[in-house]
Amino acid sequence: MQPLAVLGATGYTGGLVLEAARQAGLPVRLVGRRRDALEAAARHGEEVRVADARDPVALATAFEGAFAVASCAGPFLTVGFAPVAAAIQAGAHYLDTSGEQPFARLVYERFDEPARARGVTVLTSFGFDYVPGDLAARLAADGLEPLDEVVAAYCVDGFVASAGTRRTLGHVMTQPQVAFEHGRLVESRFGATTRRIRFPAGEHTVVEWSGTEPLTVPRHTDVRNVRSYVRAPKAAAWGARASRVAAPVVKLSGAFGGGPSPERRARERFAVLAEARGGHGGRRVVLAGRDVYGFTALLVVRGAEALRAGEARSAGVAAPAEAFDARAFVARLAPLPDRARRAALTSEDAPTLRPCVGSGRSASTSAISAVTGRATRASA
Repeated sequence: MQPLAVLGATGYTGGLVLEAARQAGLPVRLVGRRRDALEAAARHGEEVRVADARDPVALATAFEGAFAVASCAGPFLTVGFAPVAAAIQAGAHYLDTSGEQPFARLVYERFDEPARARGVTVLTSFGFDYVPGDLAARLAADGLEPLDEVVAAYCVDGFVASAGTRRTLGHVMTQPQVAFEHGRLVESRFGATTRRIRFPAGEHTVVEWSGTEPLTVPRHTDVRNVRSYVRAPKAAAWGARASRVAAPVVKLSGAFGGGPSPERRARERFAVLAEARGGHGGRRVVLAGRDVYGFTALLVVRGAEALRAGEARSAGVAAPAEAFDARAFVARLAPLPDRARRAALTSEDAPTLRPCVGSGRSASTSAISAVTGRATRASA
C-alpha cells in the first residue's frame, strides 16, 4: 500500500500528523533532515527518507511512490515551494499546514497547471489555518448566491503556540496580505479593519488578519467581498504598526521550547464563524471545537484519506470546499467536531466594518458543530 509521506515528521505538528495517520490506519513514510531523529520517531516497518526541504532532488526521491505528501516544514514562504514541486514531480497529491497567506497565493498562481498536468490535487493551508473558515463559508453561502459579502472570523481561547509556530509567526508579521473587494484582490494588512462579531460565547471585537479565505472562497462561491478576521482587542490593530520591530524577537522565541502538552491542548476551545449576506438573505455557520493542533492533524489525515479514495473533484491547486463537498467533508471530521451551527442572520447581525483609525484605508482529540436553520430572506 502506498504511504503518506510526512515532511517535517520529527517536528511538533509533523509528529501529531504521524500519530493521526497511524490511528487512521494509513501507512506512513517519515521524511526530514536528520536520519537519527527520523529513525527514533519511526515505528517498526515504517519507511524513513532523508531530505532537506530546500533540496528538490532529494525531495523528489523521498516522495517517489507515496500517494500523497503532507508538508509540515515551515516557514513556508522560505522553504515551502520545493516540496510542492517535488510532490507534483513524483505524481503525489499534496497537503500542507501553512498558515501563510502569501505562500498560498503563490501556490495557486504557480502550481495549478503543473498539478493538473500530473493529475494530482494540491491543498495548501489545509489545517486549522484555514480549512474551517473556507468550509463554513461554503455552507453559509448555500442557496444564497450571488452574495455581497462573506466574512470569516476565528476565536480561540487558551491557545499556546509551539516553537515552530512562533518562528513562522515572526515571518508572517512582516508579510503582505490581501482582501477580496469588489470582485478582485486588493492590498490590505493586519488590523486594516475591525468588526464586532457574535460568537457562541458572546460578542467580541475581531481584527482583519491574513486568513486565506479571500483567496479560497471566491474560487467556489459567487461573492463580491471576502475578508478574514481573528478575535483580538482593537489595540492589536494599532500594534500591527510595530510588527516589523517585534518580528525578530518573535522569530527568536521560536528557537526555544517545544509545543503544548496534550493536557494543555485539551483545554483549548475554538469557534470559526462564517457569515454570508446578499440579495437573497443571509446565514451564519459556526464550526466549534477544541485542540487547534490536534484538529490540524485530523484535517490533514482526513484530507489525505479523501484524496486516496478519489474524492477530489478535480486535479490542480484547489480550495478545501472546491476540492471536496463541504458538508461531506465536515461529516468526515467526527468525532472531533463538537457542534456545527448553521443559522439564519437577523437584523441584529447587520455588518459593522470599521477601518482601523489611521490606517489610511476606507472600509470597503478535538471537536466541531452546526445548528441548522433557514436563511433570512431579503424582503422584496
